Amino acid sequence: MSTDRETVWSYDTVAAEYAAEAAVMPEWVAAEMDAFVTELGGSGRMLEIGSGGGRDALELEKRGISVRRTDISEGFVELLRKSGFEADLSDPLTEDLVDPQRPGTSYDGVWACACLIHVAREDFGTVLARLAEATRTGGRLHASVREGEGEDVSTHGSAAAPRRYVETYWREPTLRSALTDAGWIVSEIRRCVGKPHDRWLSVRATRA
Repeated sequence: MSTDRETVWSYDTVAAEYAAEAAVMPEWVAAEMDAFVTELGGSGRMLEIGSGGGRDALELEKRGISVRRTDISEGFVELLRKSGFEADLSDPLTEDLVDPQRPGTSYDGVWACACLIHVAREDFGTVLARLAEATRTGGRLHASVREGEGEDVSTHGSAAAPRRYVETYWREPTLRSALTDAGWIVSEIRRCVGKPHDRWLSVRATRA
């Protein structure tokens, strides 16, 4: 599996609480979203990896983008469905990424905000390559990972339930190489800061 099972369990357990915590979009994510939508020309069909509570998908749809919501956490998928949205339980390492609404048609873009941090380093290139295969030539990618060395176990968040998230950290040169090897042309990797000591590498790339 691409994601540690206890990480998935942690999200399943606190899906609603996590969605409430993450309801307000950080400024750096909003800026990346605006750039992503501009690069797509304000329209298109997009695959979202790690939809979580659905915040980003809603904002993308407000900007004119059609979104396929997916998540590896059953808790998040159930939450989205209860809210009236179509959502698919999907692991991008192992599941078929074909769009059920448009079989045989590639996505115009992939949005993977703050979710690939949970992909094991040895699986990261495979996931990026599978996302590239599902995207049309010239399609766009947004992905963000934590900047740093190695990996760690995080217990961040304020929801009452216990949490344990395995997170993999990246440096720009290694991240850029992984993207290029997987079939993406990197336009830019931006350094973004959320909360104090919360450093992100935010990728803007095009399907080769």
